[in-house]
Amino acid sequence: MNSNLILDILGNETRRKILFELSDEPMYFNQLAKVIGIGQQSILRHMQALEEGGFIKTYEEKSNLGGPNRKYYCLSSSFSLIISMSQDSFSVTNNQIIEKSNFNSDNINNKKHLDKLFTNSKSIPKGSVKNELASVRKNLLSIENGISDLESRLNNLQTLKQTVLHRLHEIGKDNFGHLERKILYKAITSQSSMSISKLASALNENESQVKNAVSNLQNKLGKDIITKLFS
Repeated sequence: MNSNLILDILGNETRRKILFELSDEPMYFNQLAKVIGIGQQSILRHMQALEEGGFIKTYEEKSNLGGPNRKYYCLSSSFSLIISMSQDSFSVTNNQIIEKSNFNSDNINNKKHLDKLFTNSKSIPKGSVKNELASVRKNLLSIENGISDLESRLNNLQTLKQTVLHRLHEIGKDNFGHLERKILYKAITSQSSMSISKLASALNENESQVKNAVSNLQNKLGKDIITKLFS
C-alpha cells in the first residue's frame, strides 16, 4: 500500500476511530455509526474512502430474524508504518505484516521460531476459557516484550544514524555547492549506486546540470570515490 495514501487516509481522526473499532471485531454500518457517534451520511463518506483505499472490506451474513442479509465491515490490510524525523533526516517506511498463512522460508528469517509459536498457540487448552485466556495473555506479553526490545534497539540505531547524518551535512555545507550537496547526500544515503539519469530523476534536476556537478565532485574528491558512488 502506498505510504502517501496511508498518511492521507490516517490524517483524519474519524477514520482512525473507525479502524480502531474494527480492529476488535467486524461491525455493520448502523452499529459503527452509533459507536463512533456521528451521522450516517458523514460516516458513509469515511467508509467509502477507507474501502476504496483498501483499508476495509465487506462481507454479508444471514440475519437470524429472517430479514435481508446484513453487511459487515472488517479490516483488510496488514502493515506497519514508521515515521522517523530528526534534525537531519525524514523518512516514512511502510512494511507489510505477513499473514500467518503466507509464512515461508523465502519471506521470513525466523520461521522456526514462528512455527514453534503457532504450534504452542494450537495447543492452548480448549476445555477451559480461563486457561485459554491465560495462555493468550502470556503469549501476547511475550510478543510485546520482544517488540519493546526491538524498538529500543531501533531507537539506538536511529540516534547513531542522526549523528552520522549530521556530520555528513556539516561536511557538505562547508565544502560543496547546493547541487553538489544534494547529489552527495542522495548518493551516500542510497543503498546502491545510481546512474546519472536516475540520480537526476530522483532529485528532480536537469540531467546535464547533474552531470556537470558530478564532474565537479570528481575534480574535488577523485575519480575512485565518484566511481563507487555512481554506476
